[in-house]
Amino acid sequence: MNKMKLLTRALAGIILMGLGQSVLAHTRLNVPTAVEGTRSINHVMIGHSCTDTTRTIGTSVVFPDGVDSTILVGGAPHSGPLTDFLTNYGNNAQLILDRSFAAMDEKTSNNNVVGFWAGGGDGMPANLNVALPFRLTAASIAPTSCASSVKIYVSIIDICEVTNVSGFKEGTVELWTHNNLGTPYDRVSTTDDGPASFIITRDLVANPLPSSCGGAGVAVEVKPSAAQINRDMPIKFNGQQVWPLP
Repeated sequence: MNKMKLLTRALAGIILMGLGQSVLAHTRLNVPTAVEGTRSINHVMIGHSCTDTTRTIGTSVVFPDGVDSTILVGGAPHSGPLTDFLTNYGNNAQLILDRSFAAMDEKTSNNNVVGFWAGGGDGMPANLNVALPFRLTAASIAPTSCASSVKIYVSIIDICEVTNVSGFKEGTVELWTHNNLGTPYDRVSTTDDGPASFIITRDLVANPLPSSCGGAGVAVEVKPSAAQINRDMPIKFNGQQVWPLP
């Protein structure tokens, strides 16, 4: 009986290890959730290269800008602005200097940081990982809203070879993006499982739900527009677009 219990525990441990490695294989944020209004050092975790032999030579990261983003409330489209749910969204990320790659910079729109990129140098060997650091502040949830949480979808592309968009394929890029926006950067997948996410949770003590919300509140999701991805996903260096190639 004791041997059977030990075997069961061992198998469970192996399964959990496999699940953990599967999650780590995706490019994700190592701090995926935070209470509203809090600030922390976060990282883009690049878990693997495009193939077992290639090096990841760059990455491009885009946060929804909140201007023309798609907003879902309880899974249903919301026609109002993001300010219905967040009071200070728009300039919440700040890139931290790191030498995993040779160069890096922030992407801005209307003086707000909407993403960042890093690339060049020897790149990330296939057997290693990269933790690209940045500071991220969780925006505050509007007191009058019924939002219990707001999930921000973060689109990321890891680059192993500099090509034009027609050259995007296994071995040249890893697309951690939405699969249904209609852009050249869309992930090819039957499910929308690509983007990383950052979930802002409501501080129910300092910012309780209004009584009119009827209890648990609602979950809000924010996705970038196709126009924003087309504008902000490319990498520009000294004013010139260096990826993807024209």
